[in-house]
Amino acid sequence: MRRSRADARLHQSSAPYLSEGSVYAREVSGGGKHSRTVALPAEYVSEWAHLSYAATAYGVQGATVDASHTALSEATSAAGVYVGMTRGRQQNQLHVVAADMADARARFVEAMERDPADRGLDHATAQAIDAVQGLVSDGPVQLITEELARLTAEAERAERAAERWEQTAARFDAQRATHKTEDDEHADVLRHAEDEAARIRAEIAEPLTVQAEADGTTYLDAVEREAAASSRLATVGRLGRRKARAEHRQTSEHTRTVRARVRETWGEPPRTTDTLPEWAARQAERRAEADPRVIDAAQHVEAARADRDELRQRHEQERRALLVSEYGPQAVMRHRVGMRLPNPAQQAGQAHQQATALRAEADYLRALPIRDAAARIETTRAEHEARQQALAERERQLREPTERDPRRNDPRHDGPARGL
Repeated sequence: MRRSRADARLHQSSAPYLSEGSVYAREVSGGGKHSRTVALPAEYVSEWAHLSYAATAYGVQGATVDASHTALSEATSAAGVYVGMTRGRQQNQLHVVAADMADARARFVEAMERDPADRGLDHATAQAIDAVQGLVSDGPVQLITEELARLTAEAERAERAAERWEQTAARFDAQRATHKTEDDEHADVLRHAEDEAARIRAEIAEPLTVQAEADGTTYLDAVEREAAASSRLATVGRLGRRKARAEHRQTSEHTRTVRARVRETWGEPPRTTDTLPEWAARQAERRAEADPRVIDAAQHVEAARADRDELRQRHEQERRALLVSEYGPQAVMRHRVGMRLPNPAQQAGQAHQQATALRAEADYLRALPIRDAAARIETTRAEHEARQQALAERERQLREPTERDPRRNDPRHDGPARGL
């Protein structure tokens, strides 16, 4: 509330006697020079005063508020009463200052007969009749009021549905985020266990590979020397035969000794020099797998995999439980056979769009004159009924061929017959 300089001076002079939050109101409708100014204490203001805005009927056309208060004055016309009494969603009140109910009724009828434009007596009479008819139960104002109530109820229903879909989407998003966090944590644990097992295996297998390759080389060299001694024994003359036989016997014994040692350590010895690296790596890997450190690391990997599988199974059960709680068991069963479930975020957006469209239609009706608003409502209802009848006729046409086919309802008919 804006205060003048005089108000400010009055506030300063009386500040010791009034608490903070007081409001000063000045009378402006008296017409005299000495208008009264009253001080409203803070307690009264906090309990009985409400912040609001005043405007003319022309200034609020098309506006929508929670509550509307219309003051009937000598300048109020039928159009002004209609505009003021259709702005509020929850409450619309008309304030009439009169001596009694008869005086109030007379002032109201006078206002309903009043038109700001001079269009003649006949037009004013017709407007008054329309306005009065709007007060009865079957008049256009009643039609508009019921339609506005219906649009408001449907908009509120759509907004509640949008809120429910948003809550559903939030629950699915929260569950999805939680599952992802847990799955990432278990994946990190499994990856770390696998990396550690691979490191330990490589650390143990590397020296074993070197040793296996060295033992394999020793064995192949012994086999090669034995083969050379055998060749010399077969080609040597009589004078050198004793020496060659002794050399062959020595190399053969050495080869047997090396072969026995290789078999004891690595299993079957290598066959050729070309396959030696592959043989050494394979035998070293086999020996490493039997090492207790490698076995322990492998057990850690298996435990991490088991935890991950158990986690994924629990996540699947939680997802199924949330689906059942939000959509019901039948919807989940349909989802299992390939049918898609509703998208909650998309459903919320559609519900918000529906609510916005319904409230926009209600605001548009409030901005129209009474006759135009009523005509629009009747046209919309007629179009809706026509669409419903067209859908019903379409369904009847789709059902008609099966109803006319006697074989559809004959239990003795097993299917099309063949004959000449």
